[in-house]
Amino acid sequence: MATEHELGAVLGRYPTDTRRRRRIALVATPLGAVTATAGLLMMLLVAGNDPAAAMIFPAFATGFGLSALCVGLWQARLAATRTGEVFTLYQGGLGQSYAGTSWAVGWGDIARVKDNGRDTAFQRALGLDVHYRIALRSPVDGRRSVTITGLTHDAVGLAEAVRQAASAYPSPEVHGVHDDRRY
Repeated sequence: MATEHELGAVLGRYPTDTRRRRRIALVATPLGAVTATAGLLMMLLVAGNDPAAAMIFPAFATGFGLSALCVGLWQARLAATRTGEVFTLYQGGLGQSYAGTSWAVGWGDIARVKDNGRDTAFQRALGLDVHYRIALRSPVDGRRSVTITGLTHDAVGLAEAVRQAASAYPSPEVHGVHDDRRY
């Protein structure tokens, strides 16, 4: 782990839209709770009386509701614990700060950058159309990876800059084998 001062000049700051995160939580949590409850009630009413095909819609509603509820609760947790989240791109690495805490890693500490995003209407609504996972070579403050989502301003530009800089940095080798096995 490096300090911000060791990483050189600041090349850019990329804030995360916490208000949008709160809005997602405020919509998804009650929507998920109501939809999951309605789906479960439909399943109980239909169970035993109709063929299995009649369970498709109630099962879909229950699954959608539980998924929305989980997304809403997760975004509410992040909105509460990561106020003022900002990623900072330095000449020598990447930093992240939120809720009075900060950490930074040099390019040599980054094992790989992977894009897990899918550009669908549903993913865009949740800010997950951009979903980069930055795997670290060794844990930093207990974390093994950093995630940059579409809720971060210019997330694609930030993640691609990190990918280019980290790939240009020579990677260490362990016993002649590149140590990527955890990622």
